[in-house]
Amino acid sequence: MDEGNLLSAGVDKLYQIKEEILDLNGYQGQYEELVLKENKTNKSIQGLEKSLADEIQATIKKRRAEIESAYEKQLSKTNARIKKIKDKRDKRKNKKVSERINEETADLREENHKIKLETKTIFKQKGVPAFCNSKLYYALYYPKYLSDILIVILTLLLTLLLIPCGIYFFALPEEKILYLVLLYVITVLLFGGIYLLIGNHTKDKHRDVLLQVRGLRHEIALNKKKIDAIRKRVKKDQDESSYGLEDIDEQLSALEQEVADIAEQKKEAILTFDNTTSQVLSSEIEKQYVDKIEELKNELNTTSTNLSQAEEKIKALTLKLASEYEPFIGKDLMVIDRIDSLINIMEAGNATTISEALQFNKQNME
Repeated sequence: MDEGNLLSAGVDKLYQIKEEILDLNGYQGQYEELVLKENKTNKSIQGLEKSLADEIQATIKKRRAEIESAYEKQLSKTNARIKKIKDKRDKRKNKKVSERINEETADLREENHKIKLETKTIFKQKGVPAFCNSKLYYALYYPKYLSDILIVILTLLLTLLLIPCGIYFFALPEEKILYLVLLYVITVLLFGGIYLLIGNHTKDKHRDVLLQVRGLRHEIALNKKKIDAIRKRVKKDQDESSYGLEDIDEQLSALEQEVADIAEQKKEAILTFDNTTSQVLSSEIEKQYVDKIEELKNELNTTSTNLSQAEEKIKALTLKLASEYEPFIGKDLMVIDRIDSLINIMEAGNATTISEALQFNKQNME
């Protein structure tokens, strides 16, 4: 279309231009609505797909946990029975071990009992105080064993350190070196005097009897070592055939096999669930969503098609207006209000052509 044809055209041409602008505006409004609808539909599809995935995950996780819990409860019950029977076995074994130890050490214990009675009788016949027949007395006056040396050291710590220092730091109103020296002097004199006094009245007076009893006490100590050795040997003995534990061992063996069977069943159940059942559950859940998702996808496809069509029409009209009308009329006048003004000018008789209407409009605006 050349310039003369457009600018010399009448009001009908302006109505045509107005109609095409209205069409463009309509398609642009439709395009914006379709964009919003497409976005909304996309979000709805994504929301449903997320809900589907979440429900599948939660359901499978829950059902899998229920299977595991069922087997774990049974395993727990069986393990509790195993523990109960093991406790029963330990009690029976410990009782049998104790009986065996008592049986194998009976002669030694009887011998020690007789020796103890003999020492008491000797002390009584010889008029030796009974307190002399004690571990503490022989450790202090006739030390022989390592345990005696330890008793002597502990006694010295008590009398020469703990007692005087305890009184000095916790009982006296004030701390002075003189008090500490006096405490040590008093302690040494007191306990040393008691030690010498007891020694003079027992050790020197009854030396032969005390040495004789020390020999008897040595026999008791040797027998106790033999008893300890027997006790250790019996406890370490791996042969349990004499304890009568066969029936309990059979029960334990059966229960341990039951635990192994349950564990294997659990493994197979989980494997079946992961490989088969979970897929079935997923399919059942998907059925609740598939129709709605498919409906939304079809709606989205329709919206996308309409959007493409609207975009093509907007493109075509925009290019047509830009190439055929805007160069003659001006882009600023290519709006409905301005076109209506030109139409009003021509219908009022102030112009017969678009060119005259444009000139009239320009003069009025100036």
